[in-house]
Amino acid sequence: MTQLGWKIDLSKCIGCRACVEACKFENNTTLDLSVNYRWVTDVERGRYPSVTRDFVPLACNHCANPACKRACPTKAIFKRASDGIVLIDQNKCVGCQECVMACPYGVPQFNRLTKKAEKCTFCVHRQEVGLPPACAATCVGGAINFGTDFLRYGDPPAGFADPRQTNPSIEFKR
Repeated sequence: MTQLGWKIDLSKCIGCRACVEACKFENNTTLDLSVNYRWVTDVERGRYPSVTRDFVPLACNHCANPACKRACPTKAIFKRASDGIVLIDQNKCVGCQECVMACPYGVPQFNRLTKKAEKCTFCVHRQEVGLPPACAATCVGGAINFGTDFLRYGDPPAGFADPRQTNPSIEFKR
């Protein structure tokens, strides 16, 4: 099975959040402003006077062993065998939010308008026509990339949940 994953180069992210806006526009999540499929966190490292700040773009990690999928009582969450992308079948989702509580990365979001859980789809609709995910296409610094030839985890930023829980498909580079 092929497994698509994110490649995040933390040294290239400038914190502009263009990826966040591109994702909201592409996936039409602007109606419920509490829903964000992608976000950027600020992580400070070091001690005064040698403090640095990393900007960390995050989204669904399309885990090899997704906690959200295990927690879903209606089997609405599934992992595509062809590429490893984790998706939510909106026709099966009952909005119980078990996936929201189970994900150690805080990925699934409850949409107050649709009363369903939603999350990053890796822009499958774009990939099906040969385009990259909107966030990767918009990233001005080239920090967000995707592919199949990635090392698991790399150098995760401070606060990133223990990857052994779900085996996330992401590589962090500094």
